[in-house]
Amino acid sequence: MVRLISIVGMGGGFLMISPKMREGLTQTLSVATDAMNQYSPYSYIGAALGIFALLTMSLHRSGKG
Repeated sequence: MVRLISIVGMGGGFLMISPKMREGLTQTLSVATDAMNQYSPYSYIGAALGIFALLTMSLHRSGKG
């Protein structure tokens, strides 16, 4: 949790001080949502499954030790 807060904080800090980076991020999100709208609803189902897979992999603890 602490790692997540620090990563989000650093990312938010960089976005606050860099207008060019913020503009690039918003353009990327705009293009991605337009592309997802073209293939709706299958693209949203795929995105939800992908996010679920990423969350599952990030929360999985290896059985070492």
